[in-house]
Amino acid sequence: MNLMRMNFYPPCPRPDLVLGLSPHSDGGGVTLLLQDDETVGLHVRKNNQWIPVEPIPYAFVINIGDLVEVMTNGKYKSIEHRAVTNQERARLSIANFYNASLDAEVAPSPKLVDEHHPCLYRKFIHTDYILYHLSKQLKGKRHLADFAKLDIIKPCSSPS
Repeated sequence: MNLMRMNFYPPCPRPDLVLGLSPHSDGGGVTLLLQDDETVGLHVRKNNQWIPVEPIPYAFVINIGDLVEVMTNGKYKSIEHRAVTNQERARLSIANFYNASLDAEVAPSPKLVDEHHPCLYRKFIHTDYILYHLSKQLKGKRHLADFAKLDIIKPCSSPS
């Protein structure tokens, strides 16, 4: 399942009071983002700090989503990010979301689970996670942890 989203952010006289899009991680697989060439609007969280992502003309930003984090058993982490407004300039962003099919079974790859790398996520159907993710407010990366993270390390082959 692939989706495209275009976001227009008009100039905002008080960007310190408004977020363009609240902090979140993408619930799907991989996101390709085309940023405005001249205006910073994307921030990523690293070491509990918000880092602006400087636009590079004609380049895509690639975000890893929650499904990739699960399939890699946490080896690759989905990125928490937010969109911010600008006081003087409007900007446009175009995001292409690449996801599993709605009925796909999502689970850590057995090749990435062993006695040194225990299973971190339960198996689930993609639609169930989409519905859960969309029913919640955007609040960082909590959705994946609340929905699929195992509290007690179990074999990945256990039923969901």
